[in-house]
Amino acid sequence: MIVDQFLVAGNQISYSQKNITGNEQVSFVLVFTSRGNLESADWLPAVEEGYPGTEVISCSTSGEVYFSELTHEAITGMAVSLEKTPFAIHSAKLANKDKSFALGKNLAGKFSKNDLKHVLLFGDGWLVNGSDLVQGMYANLNKDVSISGGLAGDGANFSKTLVGLNDDIDQSMAVAIGFYGDALKVGFGAHGGWSELGETYEITKTEGREILELGELSPLPLYKQFLGDDADGLPGSALLYPVAVWLPGAEDHVVRTVFNTDEFNQSITLGEPTPVGAKLQFMRARFDDLLAGVRGAANEALSNLGKTPEMALMVSCIGRKLLFNQHIDQEIEQTRQVLGSQTPISGFYSYGEICPVEKDLAALHHQMLTLTLFTEA
Repeated sequence: MIVDQFLVAGNQISYSQKNITGNEQVSFVLVFTSRGNLESADWLPAVEEGYPGTEVISCSTSGEVYFSELTHEAITGMAVSLEKTPFAIHSAKLANKDKSFALGKNLAGKFSKNDLKHVLLFGDGWLVNGSDLVQGMYANLNKDVSISGGLAGDGANFSKTLVGLNDDIDQSMAVAIGFYGDALKVGFGAHGGWSELGETYEITKTEGREILELGELSPLPLYKQFLGDDADGLPGSALLYPVAVWLPGAEDHVVRTVFNTDEFNQSITLGEPTPVGAKLQFMRARFDDLLAGVRGAANEALSNLGKTPEMALMVSCIGRKLLFNQHIDQEIEQTRQVLGSQTPISGFYSYGEICPVEKDLAALHHQMLTLTLFTEA
């Protein structure tokens, strides 16, 4: 595996790492940048000229991870040349905003199942239900196929996100890269650093993403009590206080961001629809706990890979970025310290992170830092 990392400014590409000499076949290019840059697509001709005939996968962000730093509205790129691993790239669009499961099933159905090992998945972060997207993928994939990636972001605007394949850049999109054979080795790590505090409540009434009742209680007063003085900053401060959700029948929880609050309904709105019967608990974290989560994710991924990575994809949450504030670079610094100074790291801040946790199937996470490490045998 050979990797270039670059920035695009105007019609020029500048490299932080240039390892592909021109003798190798470039497999694909990943581009992470702001929604505005994706809408204009002024950068695309420069990428196509630099890597002619190569498929370009793009994703809007809430900040870009570029080698050892966080950028804002930069056009960041990573070109990958696979030396021993067959691959395929497919895309699909949401036919109906309530049919994300069908989107995932349709997208997964485009891949040959024979010897498929891993799928790298990027999806619209606003119109697509990420949990249903992943479950739909598994409805048409073998359960031993791992999935990782993330949902597109749009800063802290929460209004419109974009994913693209070449010049088809649009809402409601999902794009996936499938990797085949045993030459490619993949390692995963996902940690949050959040702690559940206080009482656990049963969700008894919902409408879409909106939680209307916890037992016989209205959620918003309980949430405000938990936030204390930070309740004055709602709904913005909700991004700093996610919730733990135990889905019916699940042994472990998933973390969900509180995207909005409603004074009239006295409700809270999560980033994903949650079924009646699930359990909910409020969460918070100290800064040191979140940094420990970063190191935990990096060490876990490196341990799972078992060797030095040749490429790293980092997908973290917009909520973590807002909480870290001016210290957000420490997430990347901690990751870099574990992975070493030469590993190409690319990625973005997202509206949802997709990654397996330990031995489980991949799932959608919020408020997590996730890492996918790649190397070829």
